[in-house]
Amino acid sequence: MEKVNRVAVVSDVWRANAITHPAPHHADEVFATAMLSLIKEVHVFRTRDLELILKVKDLKHNVVVYDVGGIYDPDLLFFDHHQKEFEEHYSDFMKYSSAGLVWRRFSKEILAKFDCPINLLVEASVVISNDLIYGIDLRDNGCASSGKEMSVSKMIDLFNPNWDEAKQDVDGAFLKAVKLAQEILVRKIRKTISSIKARERIGELIGLSDGKLLIMSEFVGGWIENTLRSHNPKARRLIYGIFPDYDGEWRVQAIPPALNRIRDKRKPFPKAWCGVPRTELVKITGIESAVFCHPNGFIAGALTYEDAIKIAELALAL
Repeated sequence: MEKVNRVAVVSDVWRANAITHPAPHHADEVFATAMLSLIKEVHVFRTRDLELILKVKDLKHNVVVYDVGGIYDPDLLFFDHHQKEFEEHYSDFMKYSSAGLVWRRFSKEILAKFDCPINLLVEASVVISNDLIYGIDLRDNGCASSGKEMSVSKMIDLFNPNWDEAKQDVDGAFLKAVKLAQEILVRKIRKTISSIKARERIGELIGLSDGKLLIMSEFVGGWIENTLRSHNPKARRLIYGIFPDYDGEWRVQAIPPALNRIRDKRKPFPKAWCGVPRTELVKITGIESAVFCHPNGFIAGALTYEDAIKIAELALAL
């Protein structure tokens, strides 16, 4: 029995709690396996023997069958999409594959394992579906995009043994593909939850702001984009964001006027500050712990929070 990251391919169907088809593997059942592994140990048996599948399911109701079996019934844990009568589709009428079906059924349970707040479960599930799972379903249904960038599905396909390889360990190849899918899925889940939390946090801070400064006690990823997307009227008055950097210093960053003008600034730092040595910047500003001002005038820094505020207030006044 080969095993990788909570997933094992078993040779005895009665030890299985998951069943999918044999080699070659595809991205949809590989990702479906990765999804299941985030909520339980997966012992997967690979077969297309429908009689055997139905016999096992009759005695072991908790076995998840996906991308094989000719049945879609989420209550009975059947997730195939190849049967003629299958009509489950996205809002644009593109049909699901096993990846989308398994994600739709288990996504909230999976996200809960990553401490996703209850009020964000639905949104996080939809974002991951749109950004990752939909593309896998798209390609599995033969609707590949014309873009030249390698897709996730193509990356998964790379793990199938080549025809001219002397030793073809198809189960080992499947497990390697599942490991990659796990890494991608976990990173996407964490990134999505973090991004949604960031929007919520920046919304709170904008609400608390009074004036032209957005003050963050910790760095919040995506704060600029979330500020520019905010519908709060206060967001349009903000000129600078202030936050601690990873090295413990403080940064003051100019906010762009709009998302489509992300390289511009509502108010750049004074030209006399831009790119000058630290000693000269301290002399010009009178701010003792001023560290730098970028040559492009979009960000400046100080050693302390208090001096970061002074940099912002001085820049606003000039």
